[in-house]
Amino acid sequence: MFYKTRCELLRLWQGIEVEYCVPYINGRTYVNELLEMLTKLKMPPNNEEALLAKKEGKYTQFLVNGGRAYGDMSSRLGVFDILEITTPECSNPFEALAYEKATEVYARMASDKYEEEKGLRVHCYKMSVTKSEQEYTTRGLHESYLVDRKNFENKINDIIPYLVIRQIFTGAGGYYFDRFLISPRQMFVKAVIAEKVFGNWPLLGGIDEPHADTKFRRLQITNGEGTRSEWTIFMRQSITSYVIKCIEQGFLKDVPRLKNPIESTKLIALSPEGDWSVELENGKEVSIFEIFSHYLEGIEKLFENMEINDHDRYALKELKFMLKKFEEGDFEALKERVEWITKLEVLEWNFSKYFEADDTKENKIIANNQYSAITDYTYERIQDELKLITLLSDEDLSKAVLFPPSNSRAYARVELAHILKDRLEDIGWAGFVIDGVRYPMLELDSWTREKIIDFLNKIIHK
Repeated sequence: MFYKTRCELLRLWQGIEVEYCVPYINGRTYVNELLEMLTKLKMPPNNEEALLAKKEGKYTQFLVNGGRAYGDMSSRLGVFDILEITTPECSNPFEALAYEKATEVYARMASDKYEEEKGLRVHCYKMSVTKSEQEYTTRGLHESYLVDRKNFENKINDIIPYLVIRQIFTGAGGYYFDRFLISPRQMFVKAVIAEKVFGNWPLLGGIDEPHADTKFRRLQITNGEGTRSEWTIFMRQSITSYVIKCIEQGFLKDVPRLKNPIESTKLIALSPEGDWSVELENGKEVSIFEIFSHYLEGIEKLFENMEINDHDRYALKELKFMLKKFEEGDFEALKERVEWITKLEVLEWNFSKYFEADDTKENKIIANNQYSAITDYTYERIQDELKLITLLSDEDLSKAVLFPPSNSRAYARVELAHILKDRLEDIGWAGFVIDGVRYPMLELDSWTREKIIDFLNKIIHK
């Protein structure tokens, strides 16, 4: 008798960096002050500090949930313009969703604490475009996926068409030069792949920092943008993970190549009315749904050959539903799911129903900013009124705020930092510096209590 071999578990390590916009007030931002507030937060259940401590009463950049919080983009030395909060290493898309929403909680807690102490409300915006007079700049949301170097690197071009077209379900929506776009972030893309992200705003960042064994490569996707919708976040992480695994496993066949990915991503973003097509290398113009069919076929093969869970099944079902409704032109059926369509509903289609203001373009832009502010409750009100799809329970979110993923490297990082804080000089994603000696941590999972104790003993007995 022959037995079917157990399938490999469908899993992909991933993390998310969220750049929160903090506006200028009285000629400066308050990013440094918000970071200071994080050092003052006391977290349940043990009233511990939100940021992990190190020796001499200083703090690391790492949070008690294994993620990081730090300032980025200095206008002058030591003064930051962007509040960046990241997830810890997550092993699946649902976990990534929970920890991305946890970054919102941390930003809001920092703002609340500053208002409590100083009487000034400093808002934090999860958005991709900011404007100063007539000058626009972009803020981003960077996704990192740990891919198999051997099986992915030579096939990296297979993901490019997907990154161009995925915005129809991952786009945040918003305004650029007073025009509503599916994904304003795409207007800033200047390169397909670039090592330097700032200024080039590529689809993919080219820096090779796996923060793990060198058999892996860190694939950094940089044309994403911050969204509030749980459905949109989950689907972004899920479908992107599946496409990556399809490439690794060889389940994608004959993916069409785009003639000009940069131009195509902008043209799609500029077309919230639908009817999306792209030009291929051979000069043929095809619907993006023909491109999607290649990825969908690959994902179905992937699911046949790997062990999947209920979240994976839900993601595939929702992908098929979403593509069907887009092809039918039934955007109304997607307003509880896709963030940019939610914004079409509340900003463009029925503004006066949701806001007590005239539906001028200026007021719509202000309302879009309020929607994006995690320190304002406009989004939560709209979420209730429109009954937007939510996937996280209160318990899921609380765990993501307070604790790292179980048995992960992030869990080990937090546990070891608590134990060694009097000797701890620094923490990185892949190791510690203790008493001047660096101790690498390249493994991402299976960090049981026993494994942590073994690692600790190597440090103590050195």
